[in-house]
Amino acid sequence: MTNSKEKVIKFKNCILASDNFIKINKKLKSKCFWAMRTEISVNLFLWHLNEFKKNRDPRIQFVKMFNQSTKILADRNRLKNLNYNFNEKSKKKIDFENYIKTLFSEIWLNMTDDIYFDQTYNFTKERFLKSGVDPVVFFKNKIVLDAGCGSGKFSCTIAKFGARKVYGFDLGDLAISFANKQKNKRNYSKKIIYKVASILKLPIKSKSIDVVFSNGVVHHTSDYEKCIKEFNRILNKEGKLFLYVNGSMGLFEILQDKIRQALSDIPQNFILSYLKSLGINSGRLYWLQDSLNAPYEYKSKKQIIKILNKHNFKVLKQLNRGVKTDQIEQISSGLPYGEIKYGDGQVKLICEKIN
Repeated sequence: MTNSKEKVIKFKNCILASDNFIKINKKLKSKCFWAMRTEISVNLFLWHLNEFKKNRDPRIQFVKMFNQSTKILADRNRLKNLNYNFNEKSKKKIDFENYIKTLFSEIWLNMTDDIYFDQTYNFTKERFLKSGVDPVVFFKNKIVLDAGCGSGKFSCTIAKFGARKVYGFDLGDLAISFANKQKNKRNYSKKIIYKVASILKLPIKSKSIDVVFSNGVVHHTSDYEKCIKEFNRILNKEGKLFLYVNGSMGLFEILQDKIRQALSDIPQNFILSYLKSLGINSGRLYWLQDSLNAPYEYKSKKQIIKILNKHNFKVLKQLNRGVKTDQIEQISSGLPYGEIKYGDGQVKLICEKIN
């Protein structure tokens, strides 16, 4: 989470209430608490969907919800006869890249074709056009790298927009295997080449790519600046970068960050099994898994632009619109207390390499 004196002052009571929630979660280490803790944490996170629609400052309700949740877990902890401590293996040190590449593997396998091909294409088209950018013009006849392609759904969308060739690189071998199977379902996606690779060290020749497309990936990596430096290296002169990262996101950032901390000792496959038991569709399942388990590095919009400038990128345009569920669309449409709720929101920038 982005730290600043101003943020601490603005959200002091919210941070205090959510820190108390983390403390009680850390006390309830036995596996017998996992289901209850997951249920409460997921509901706490989803609370914002309705609350943020209301024309009121959400901070008071945030504190109330976290205090209530802390009390429920504290009361449960006092029932000593129900606190059986199951045998548990010691927790291994997490390898960052291995954790990231396996995080979404099972979700890809459950993604339906209508979400993978149709929804992704329609949502991407709407996001670009609403912000005054024609995606066909942007991608047509270009050699494009989808940096951190995951399941490959955006690679297929880029191919459908008319790209000449698309490279899709991702850490996850299961994701790449799934993407290769998916591309055979559509004629336009056969121009895609997938490869297991890290965006921190791209196996691409310098100055060989027209467009780098990085959609919600850089903020999950272990080295934010190194990614931007690599994007510059592989782009042609005046090559374009589409970069989407989360900015400093106000109360939503605190909510997301604290819930992740509270759930950090519960295996992600346990959380995924719980979410799947609720009958959530594969698109929403991905969003929740990303929100509740994936590590984030938040930076303010000013910090992001500063890094881009440092590595010889000029920002041409910010995409401030999207589909109705996008935070940036809600902010742009005049969401009450939008800055409190979402801060900078989703920072989506089209940049040009300047040397």
